[in-house]
Amino acid sequence: MTQVSSLYLHVPFCKHLCNYCDFYKKLYEPGSNQIEDFHQFLLDSWDRHTILMKENGFNWAPLETLYLGGGTPSLWGIGGAEFLGDWLQSRLRILPDAEFTMEIDPGTWTENMIQAWKEKGLNRISIGTQTLDPNFIKIMDRSHSLDESYSLLEYCQKDNWNFSLDFLLGLPFSREKKRNIEHELATLLKYMPKHISLYILNARSKYPHIQSMPDDEFIREEYLFVSDYLKKLGFVHYEVSNFALPGFESKHNIKYWKGEAVAALGPTGTGYFPHSADKATRYKWKVSKADVELEYLGLQEISLEEIYLTLRTNFGWAPRHMTPALEKVITMWESKQYGEYRYGKMTLGSLGYLMMDSLMDDLFRAGL
Repeated sequence: MTQVSSLYLHVPFCKHLCNYCDFYKKLYEPGSNQIEDFHQFLLDSWDRHTILMKENGFNWAPLETLYLGGGTPSLWGIGGAEFLGDWLQSRLRILPDAEFTMEIDPGTWTENMIQAWKEKGLNRISIGTQTLDPNFIKIMDRSHSLDESYSLLEYCQKDNWNFSLDFLLGLPFSREKKRNIEHELATLLKYMPKHISLYILNARSKYPHIQSMPDDEFIREEYLFVSDYLKKLGFVHYEVSNFALPGFESKHNIKYWKGEAVAALGPTGTGYFPHSADKATRYKWKVSKADVELEYLGLQEISLEEIYLTLRTNFGWAPRHMTPALEKVITMWESKQYGEYRYGKMTLGSLGYLMMDSLMDDLFRAGL
């Protein structure tokens, strides 16, 4: 039996359904039976998941990482801490030094709530700030206020939390309204975050502000500016969308990027069971019932994912077979300053990260 030591749990509730977000979520209705129904979903899921793990030759090890994503997991509240603590205690053990992360949006927390989760092992917080400009908070259809962002940031700094911040680029009207991302970043960094997740808004065709999105060149300049700004302050750009002070990289996400086993629970939660170099199983929880959709990966799919994921990180991609066509591609990448090929590994820099899709096209044309 192969052991699994990481768990992702998707909590689908949101205080408000932002108009740009594609993650599965439900509008939270206080006083309804939503939480109780969610608890029952998890209880039912456990039985199905036990069978799924056995069928794939996996069993549980003490958890090294536990990640509560969403949605807005902080809306689960003190009752969620009590439920999950009791539920996991009878089934799993969380290691004392495990990385236990919860996503928290400003305006959806209390000190008592966070303390309740801390008593269950929570030691890392991911804050959905997105922007510190009140104009763009409104444009992005966020439910929190600027004061609520500052309140959570101040709390995390005061209590010396290991916390990460979400920061969005490529926002509509950025050029017209002269968004000052340097000022926003300088303000955020006063609160001493250990990690920053940098995302480019990927607007759907029906997004209300689709006609006001900045062009690719504007987004490129924003991305490279932020990367350079953070690296000068000691942050490591260790993945396309992630920066961390040394030693504060997301251990949970690294498991995904390295193709290691990660279990998942909760509606639309996605888990991964690697069996060998040419066989893996990915599963995704359905929304309507405690069952999963299965995807079986073979050698080609696994190899492509390995290339894509390692190029997205500072781990570097080590080609298994160097052909003349591939050598030509890598030489071209270096000449354009996309990255560096050393000791048998191609490691991209910030410009290379920005060009990921076209770089994969280069590899396909080279016959990879």
